[in-house]
Amino acid sequence: MTVETPSPVAGSTADRPAPLVSVLVRSIDRAHLKDALDSVALQTWPNIEVVVIAAKPGHRPLPAKCGPHSLRLVATDAVLHRSKAANRALDEAAGEYLLFLDDDDWLMPGHVARLAEVLQRQPKALAAYTGVSLVNEQGEPTGQVMDLPFDGVRQLAGNLTPIQAVMFHRQLLALGARFDEQLDHYEDWDFWLQVARHTVPVHLPGVSAAYRIHDSSGVHEEPGTGGNAALRVFEKWQSAWRPDQQGKLMQRAWATEDMGKSLQAAKEFIETLHAGLEEHQRVIREQLATIAQQGATLAHQQATLHDQAATVSRLAGQVEAHMATIAARESNIADLMNSTSWKLTAPLRRISRSFKRGA
Repeated sequence: MTVETPSPVAGSTADRPAPLVSVLVRSIDRAHLKDALDSVALQTWPNIEVVVIAAKPGHRPLPAKCGPHSLRLVATDAVLHRSKAANRALDEAAGEYLLFLDDDDWLMPGHVARLAEVLQRQPKALAAYTGVSLVNEQGEPTGQVMDLPFDGVRQLAGNLTPIQAVMFHRQLLALGARFDEQLDHYEDWDFWLQVARHTVPVHLPGVSAAYRIHDSSGVHEEPGTGGNAALRVFEKWQSAWRPDQQGKLMQRAWATEDMGKSLQAAKEFIETLHAGLEEHQRVIREQLATIAQQGATLAHQQATLHDQAATVSRLAGQVEAHMATIAARESNIADLMNSTSWKLTAPLRRISRSFKRGA
């Protein structure tokens, strides 16, 4: 089941106050614990208690408050493995809603409110979960997100989500949900399998928590669902699988090869498209280079034509100036020849010409 993100509320509904949420921290006193507690201090849900279970003796003291929320450290005189520490946390919790947070992970400010509001609005749902971002040792996102819709068959084959993604109602404890203390890996997967027998967890899409992946946690040393820890969970639950679950698991197992072939065919098709795209891009690059060269040639020709036009214009101006000079001279000559002095001296010019001929 998947729900849309509910609209934000102040932490309570119209008919009752905000239920108490117990944030349960299993701590081996890592340096990251401060980040985890700081993230709880920033939660917008108004009614939270923080219960820190010391999983080893000599845990450093903690303050009585986590921001505005109460904080209680439960000390131990012996090392508690993961399942035993989780059960101790369940026993210490007073909240109506419960949420685990390991000491190397953290929550975004609206995480508790988002999940608590879902459980308030859907009282028949006993568990709700949301997306979690995977980060590295330095807290930098790896680009991976766990935010899958609930799938009961897929859950049989592997864990769907980190532990801090899920908030659940304490009614599940009365129904017998406990962490199996024979398991020290995948104990949360086993617990969610128990939860799924009593309720369909509501999936709230969107990321509001972070799960740190680092070597010191010890969890990631297991080789996935093929390791011994996962096989122990399979062995525990196989006898409880219903016939319909077994049938769906077999269908998916048989479909794996066909899906692999389809995936390979799709990959080859994409590679072909990619090769065609690269060739198309190469042709386009060549065409663009040709267009650029032609553009440069055209620009050069335009510049030459502009220079030639300027020369023609300059020569035309010179011709026009010469023509004006000639016209002026012709006008002067005409004026001279038509003048009275020119006419009166005409006999003298004739005598001068005759004298020159006689000489």
